[in-house]
Amino acid sequence: MKVLHVFNEINYSGAELMYSKAAPIFKEHGIETYAVSTGTNIGNFTAEFSNKGINCYHRPFPQSKLNIFDWLRYYKDFFFFIKDKNFDVLHIHRNDVYSLAFIANIAGIPTIKTVHGYFKNRKITYPLAVIKRFAGRKLFNITFQTIGDSVYKNELDYYKNPSVKVNNWIDNEKFYPPYDGKEGFAIRDDLGIDKDDFILISVGSCTKNKNHHDILKAMSILPKEIDVKYLHLGNGDTEKEEKKLSKDLKIDEQVYFLGNRKNVRDYLVASDLFIMTSRVEGLGNAALEAMACGLPTILYNVPGLRDLIKENDNGFLIEENFRTLAEKILKYFNNPDLKTLKGNSAHEFVNKHFSMKNNAIKIIELYAKV
Repeated sequence: MKVLHVFNEINYSGAELMYSKAAPIFKEHGIETYAVSTGTNIGNFTAEFSNKGINCYHRPFPQSKLNIFDWLRYYKDFFFFIKDKNFDVLHIHRNDVYSLAFIANIAGIPTIKTVHGYFKNRKITYPLAVIKRFAGRKLFNITFQTIGDSVYKNELDYYKNPSVKVNNWIDNEKFYPPYDGKEGFAIRDDLGIDKDDFILISVGSCTKNKNHHDILKAMSILPKEIDVKYLHLGNGDTEKEEKKLSKDLKIDEQVYFLGNRKNVRDYLVASDLFIMTSRVEGLGNAALEAMACGLPTILYNVPGLRDLIKENDNGFLIEENFRTLAEKILKYFNNPDLKTLKGNSAHEFVNKHFSMKNNAIKIIELYAKV
């Protein structure tokens, strides 16, 4: 079976990383995986795809949204492209693409459209969003797939759009608990952090949505006598704001702005507690990776993140309040056994529900079904 994945640009991002890591599983089950970039640029992840045996194509959308002749030529070329390559399934990852499913349907090719995010339309655009989904299912032969509970429920309840839920997955061979209590000492030594210090960590872009400001504010009201450090992995639009805030709060010597790192696990296993204070997530892959490493968590009770903690079993799910966040950090600090208990529970939860092998096979079964 030949499956063509449709992206905007093929970049170092969630879906691309997942399908790249799972490529051997798809190949083992007879799935030939291909990818097409429809963005202006092909993207920065094509070499990794090629190394995994995923052939990449570039079919950029026309620059003008109003030139009907350019679009008609594009759709004609895309029709012959997917027919000539004998693709069996079109798998769309772009949020705004329905027309390619229409073309695929004319070509006799079914479409899976993955909804990666938790969206709410404005009132004026909501009816059109509902109609697109309905028409996609009924007229274009689209099967919608959602990545977690929050996205599934939002599509069903808000957009009246039934879908097949297959959870995102993480690479269990890349993210796993430390072999022993000393594995994280190397990173601590590199950063000049004492082995007995209590380390918080977050992984994610610096944006208003990620809301790292609350972590900094929570740190500033912790008792001064406890040795707490914060490893901040990620870059982005609000990075300067966050650095300034850490100075204004007089905690800049406790905060390590480390930018983007490829060896994320090394920093996770050097840490004591993972925190995610986003305002909304599709699922929260960074939290999943931390949990896979056996880290206890504190997550804000928002769509996407609330999928990962049930009744505070894998960590603490709290309302969006930096004072409550500080209280929970202190509770972990004062209860090492609690930290171990919730970390172990988190690891078991991820292995059960977000296994790469199990969920990749569910996608393969979905391909066969459509």
